[in-house]
Amino acid sequence: MKNILKLEQLTLFIVIFSIYTHLNFSWVWFAVLFFTPDLAAIGYFFGNKIGAICYNIAHNYIISILTCAIGYFYNLDTVLMVGLIITSHIAFDRILGYGLKKYDGFKFTHLGNI
Repeated sequence: MKNILKLEQLTLFIVIFSIYTHLNFSWVWFAVLFFTPDLAAIGYFFGNKIGAICYNIAHNYIISILTCAIGYFYNLDTVLMVGLIITSHIAFDRILGYGLKKYDGFKFTHLGNI
């Protein structure tokens, strides 16, 4: 089952990467912003629950896809670019097995323990 989930995430990553390429967005910004959602892990300095909440907000497809939709429908290229980068980061994390965090600690995710 995990392999199917990882294959789905790989497919999503490839699709998002292809869209990003097609739109000729900046690869410098892609490199700069790709790991910024991981800064949400700073929340773990305030405990597992706060850390999990911060991490899950930053790694949530609802927010990243809404960001993409707002950028697309309001013709805001920068917003669309950021949404695509965040979405690709989430897919990349899930390929590696990093899922949404449980309150037990960083290593406990909805995809299983890391």
